[in-house]
Amino acid sequence: MKVSRSIVISPVVTPNSQNTMLLEPVGEKLVSGVRNLPGTTIRTPDAWCANNNVCDIMQTLTSVMVFAPASISNIGPGFDVLGAALNVLGDAVFARRTKTAGIHFTMQTRRTDVTIEPEKNVARHVAQLMMDELKPEFGVELVLDKRMPVGSGLGSSAASSVAAALAFNLIQERPLQKSELLPFALEGERLASGSAHADNVAPSLLGGACLVRSYDPLDIIRLPIKNAVYWTVLYPKIVVRTEDARHVLPAEISLRKAVRQWGNVGGMVHGLIAGNPYLVGKSMEDVIVEPVRAHLIPGFYEIKYAALKEGATGCTISGSGPAIVAAAPTKQKAEKIGLAMKTVCQRTVQLESELYISKTNLTGAIRLKKGRS
Repeated sequence: MKVSRSIVISPVVTPNSQNTMLLEPVGEKLVSGVRNLPGTTIRTPDAWCANNNVCDIMQTLTSVMVFAPASISNIGPGFDVLGAALNVLGDAVFARRTKTAGIHFTMQTRRTDVTIEPEKNVARHVAQLMMDELKPEFGVELVLDKRMPVGSGLGSSAASSVAAALAFNLIQERPLQKSELLPFALEGERLASGSAHADNVAPSLLGGACLVRSYDPLDIIRLPIKNAVYWTVLYPKIVVRTEDARHVLPAEISLRKAVRQWGNVGGMVHGLIAGNPYLVGKSMEDVIVEPVRAHLIPGFYEIKYAALKEGATGCTISGSGPAIVAAAPTKQKAEKIGLAMKTVCQRTVQLESELYISKTNLTGAIRLKKGRS
């Protein structure tokens, strides 16, 4: 299997930008060892291309620490095609060159639900794929600092995969462009859930809100959003495995439902770009996936009702759940909504939960400075 690494970066033209290409892909070598994703295209706003997508560095790094953020996905109607990065939660990976060949993987975490088997860990899997493809003349020590809960609906496997890919990449003699890491990170998702879905990986890697226009060929658009929506995220402390959540999905849907869903996807995209939290909230309606997954989350409809009653413009399941995300126009409103959601979760469902308030993270995965945790 081969994947083209000559990814096209197509700018999204905004009123304040010019239609100019600011970034050229590095190299023409074909990636082998990962699943074939020919003709991969990533479209981004002009100004972002120049600042955030280049992994070229002035001097070669021998060690690096990288952080990749959590993300919400689907955001209601956009099953497998819409996602946004968050400013809260994420995973970190430390990578260092070694004289001993191969990947030397360890993990540190306070989470009790994370597998310690290296063969099943997505970070190690992604690094091994890159090792097999890039064939560096050195080994790599890889340490995953697993901060995110597994099966949360907040892109836990995506954050680990993205952080591993970027950390491994940055200590290479000739690092790939950031966008060229996407096929490797997608393989981490395939290992975790059996499906190489990009709605968490893309925003975690690239930042902002991303639309997957097509999977064959892979075509990702990083939306030029106005960052005006506050996301209230409630994570009930139960596990919903992505693989299990996919098994309950319908094989077919009615045209009537499809038309309603398409309209909401269009409304969501426009709402995010316009920075309209009311249109975003109204467009969070999901008539296909939410109804069949709601039973996997105890008290979902009660929590959703509490959010809407407190002023949320919309509320739905994030990804496969159990995380529940609501949209709000202000931070103050988002905090009130979160308190109402958490109260219902605790009193009605008797579940502990974690609450997060965040705007969209526009940066995505980053290299951390020394001494930063």
